[in-house]
Parts: sequence; C-alpha cells; structure tokens
Amino acid sequence: MKKTIKVGDRIELIHTNDEITKLKSGDKGSVVKIEGEPGDRLIWIKWDNGEKLAFLEEIDKFKVVHDK
Repeated sequence: MKKTIKVGDRIELIHTNDEITKLKSGDKGSVVKIEGEPGDRLIWIKWDNGEKLAFLEEIDKFKVVHDK
C-alpha cells in the first residue's frame, strides 16, 4: 500500500514492531518532519500522548486520518 504523506498530516498508528514504545494501535499524532527518499523515509511524529517516535515508512503501519 503506497502512502502519500506530508508534514502536517495527522496519522493513526496501526502497528509498530518497536518493543519499547508505549504507543498502541489507534494512537494519533502529527507529522513534523520527513527525511530520506520515497520507500526509505523516516517519518517524525509528534504524538498526542507526548511520546516522540519516528516511523520507518516501509516497516511501521499507519494511516492518514482527518480528525473532526
């Protein structure tokens, strides 16, 4: 599944393999920075719960959401 994502997008976590994070499926945050080339990007997210964790685009699973 190809994702079109940009700084400012709101995302919702679907799944991460990170065993240290306290994030869980359904948590939301805002994209603050994107590094790298498509297919190998590091996506920095400011999570609503205060956690700071970046995702690897091709490994972690998330979706862009539109909060109401």
